[in-house]
Amino acid sequence: MPPKSKSNRRRSKFVPKPKQEWRVKQPTRNWLELPSDLTRNILQRVGVVDRLENAQKVCTAWREICKDPAMWRVVYMDAYAGVCADMFKHVVDRSQGQLLDLTIVGFCDDIDLLQYVVDRSSQLRRLEIIQYVYDFCEMWSDAFKNLPSLEELCLVNVKICKQDIEAAGRYCPLLKILKVNKKAARSCDADDDDEIPLAIGKNLTELTHLELIGNNMINTGLQAILDGCCHLESLDLRRCLYIDLGDLGRRCLQQIKCLKLPRDSIEELVYSGYDLCDSDFEFVSGDEYDQYLDYYDEYPDYDDYTAYDNDIDNLSGISLESLGEMMAFMSMFE
Repeated sequence: MPPKSKSNRRRSKFVPKPKQEWRVKQPTRNWLELPSDLTRNILQRVGVVDRLENAQKVCTAWREICKDPAMWRVVYMDAYAGVCADMFKHVVDRSQGQLLDLTIVGFCDDIDLLQYVVDRSSQLRRLEIIQYVYDFCEMWSDAFKNLPSLEELCLVNVKICKQDIEAAGRYCPLLKILKVNKKAARSCDADDDDEIPLAIGKNLTELTHLELIGNNMINTGLQAILDGCCHLESLDLRRCLYIDLGDLGRRCLQQIKCLKLPRDSIEELVYSGYDLCDSDFEFVSGDEYDQYLDYYDEYPDYDDYTAYDNDIDNLSGISLESLGEMMAFMSMFE
């Protein structure tokens, strides 16, 4: 068979090879090589339980960071998110007196915890207690003696009395922000509740911000606050339903820069799951309830934390899967 001519070869179709798909292999991130300052910043954003249960067990470097007292200057302790009393005390011990900002949620039946904090945290500047129904009237005076640096006190559904306010005025000269909030009572017991605003006006004259949501005070109490707290810039009277605003209301508008009136909406105000609206007491549901752990069953030696402080051999075997919240935050730096 004769060979094909050049013209025939020119007419033949050229079929190009399919394009090859190139993929760039993404480098694997080694989270343990992050700068120590950045790692410290990230670990501070992880909850107390995850920090103790997971983060400090990843490696020796993270464990040393978690043992630094500076890591425990701002602490959020929520009994409904798996924090037990022994863990609470362990965190206070780790702060070594450097605790500055503490929020306590739901420890309703252990008065010793608050005493444990104040005995070891004289630098505390902010204290918030939510749903702590134990009657503190027997110990607030001694507690305030150990909190001379306190600048903000927030109490939600926590019992407090006239003597407590007097003690705060005597021992906490830097106190500028006070919040004593609760659900509005169905019936007026003004004789009891009016004692609080009367004591505030007489003893806490340097306040700049005051919340008394749900207080049953009458005009006498409000008058005492306006007369005594001359530096007050913000006043929240929502759900103070027994005040008769008239001339007193006009004075509030003239004297207070930021004023919340008794009938103003309160629906958006939720303290760590505790709703101050008029509906029955209810905690907002969330993933933290699924993560609740019975530490006494899980860790027989939980009281002295040997499982956390001495378990060096198992550090490298801890999975990072349980640190989802932390890893999600880290991914922002990629």
